[in-house]
Amino acid sequence: MTFEEGEVEWKALDDVVTFRRGSFPQPYGNSSWYDGEDSMPFVQVADVSDFGFTLNRVTKQRISKLAQPKSVFVKAGTVIVSLQGTIGRVAITQYDCYVDRTLAIFTGYKEDINKKYFAYQLKHKFDKEKEFARGSTLKTITKEEFSKFQIPIPPLEEQVRIATLLDKFDTLTHSINEGLPCEIELRQKQYEYYRDLLLSFPKPDEQAA
Repeated sequence: MTFEEGEVEWKALDDVVTFRRGSFPQPYGNSSWYDGEDSMPFVQVADVSDFGFTLNRVTKQRISKLAQPKSVFVKAGTVIVSLQGTIGRVAITQYDCYVDRTLAIFTGYKEDINKKYFAYQLKHKFDKEKEFARGSTLKTITKEEFSKFQIPIPPLEEQVRIATLLDKFDTLTHSINEGLPCEIELRQKQYEYYRDLLLSFPKPDEQAA
């Protein structure tokens, strides 16, 4: 994800993509905005997974048919990123949905760019920004600040190669993180079984029997 000067062309997000923020009618507490017949998934920051650039399988809220015209419809396969709260959560939507105003939606591309590579660069950029944020946290970012983010644009085939390698690495890392606690628990139980077997002796009355 790191390139030397002159190896690739660096461009601001504004020059690479078109984007907009999501929306939702106010107030949030109005029950008529939620559920009901023909309701659809409504994506908020908490619905973006921490791993894998995916949305959670089921969103916490569903937007009603009444509220849908007041929100922003997003097709499956669209890159989105959170700009408030836990910022920098990135997903490529795997189902049609409506999106809250706390997220940015990438609606078009001005360059040949692989969506997965773009998602990785977006996440990488936000992680770097958080390092230098005041008070060590970055809870919100303006559209103006966001549009100036610089990302490297290598040839398309190189983008695909990088994204494929990072996918493999992320899958491996996730598997280790998920698998180790389970493996440790199994080994602990195995240890306890053999420990009890080695340290257990029949009582005198049991020997007599």
